[in-house]
Amino acid sequence: MERLLNLQDQYKFPMGQFIYEQEPAAEVTFKMVNRRAKSGMRIADYVSVQELQEYYDSLRSLRYTPEELTIIERQEGKDYTPEFLGYLAAFRLPEIEVSIDPATNDLTAVTSGKWDDVSQAEIPILKAIPTLYYPRYLADHGISKREWFRGGDERGTEFINYITSSGAATAEFGTRRAASSEWQDHMVGRMVEECPEQFIGTSNPWLAAKYGVKEVGTNAHELGSVFGALEGSRGGNPLDGQVRLFREWMTRFPMMRAALIDTFTSDVALHDMDRTLYEQTELYRIDSGVEEKIGQKVIAMLERVGIDPTTRTLMFTNSLSGKRVAELQHLFGGQTRVAFGVGGGSTNNMPYTPGLNVVCKAVDVNGIGTVKLSDDDGKHMGNPADVDRYLTLCAQRLAEPAAWDMASAL
Repeated sequence: MERLLNLQDQYKFPMGQFIYEQEPAAEVTFKMVNRRAKSGMRIADYVSVQELQEYYDSLRSLRYTPEELTIIERQEGKDYTPEFLGYLAAFRLPEIEVSIDPATNDLTAVTSGKWDDVSQAEIPILKAIPTLYYPRYLADHGISKREWFRGGDERGTEFINYITSSGAATAEFGTRRAASSEWQDHMVGRMVEECPEQFIGTSNPWLAAKYGVKEVGTNAHELGSVFGALEGSRGGNPLDGQVRLFREWMTRFPMMRAALIDTFTSDVALHDMDRTLYEQTELYRIDSGVEEKIGQKVIAMLERVGIDPTTRTLMFTNSLSGKRVAELQHLFGGQTRVAFGVGGGSTNNMPYTPGLNVVCKAVDVNGIGTVKLSDDDGKHMGNPADVDRYLTLCAQRLAEPAAWDMASAL
């Protein structure tokens, strides 16, 4: 049986502390969706509803052990409270209901409850899919695990060569998409040994402790989406929920001053950050859109508000390959600090098996639908009417003077 800490992404812990303090009463629903089902790649072709349900049910016996809690407590700069650590000590995964989604004709999983509880379930929900899917797929196609791993090592060597030759500061962000826990462990071990100067850590806190490297994580779209919906439910503009999130996060985690800017498009985030937020923010995470364009927008805005871009970091995290990391490092390396978080490109870059594109998102809070507006065309998430409403709000906001400009005029 897995360790619960090995099933989590690092950002779930500072996010969990933040949720625990900011919105402890929020009731949230998470839903898992296979984005490739409509193109014919059904998880249900290899994994049954009953099998996935039984797997999730078995995970509910897991708990954070004293060893794992010590690993969490000792993380630098997080300042977890005794109350939150006590919550983690008593934590069990919530009930997760598996069914066939009529919209995709494929497996889905849903969990609802207190925000902290269901947020902690997201990564285990996702990690279960490759764990169950790939062994069945390999057996059906007559491919041995040894052959699969051998091919993965060849591609892993190519990935590491791109990292070392480019000098790109790179973290492994692949827990939710890893081909397996065993393979993620193997690839993290390889990066520790083969590119120690470029490897800045892993988002898997258990492996970070095992290999003595930094646990790396920022925060997720989940926070902006839920804060936006809550702001709207309280009579405000949902976009102001994101601004509140930025401000509160920078205050609570002064050693993690990172902004994920594409929850309601990067244009809106950059527009709505006032001068204080620009001065506080040390890292801008770019997770969708054309990286060249978004990165240049951030650099241009920093220059407009009088901040030297070389004192800030752009972190790219959107479905990166080793080659793409090298390209972006070459482009931005002389303009600003650059870092990369690589998911499936580092831990699911395997031959013979298809890449999965399964997501699990917060879709509802206190009965109000959430929205995410990507910088990628066609990847907005939420009820269509809600998406249209948010797009209108974004257009209206962008027609107003920028927050940093208004502040400078006062």
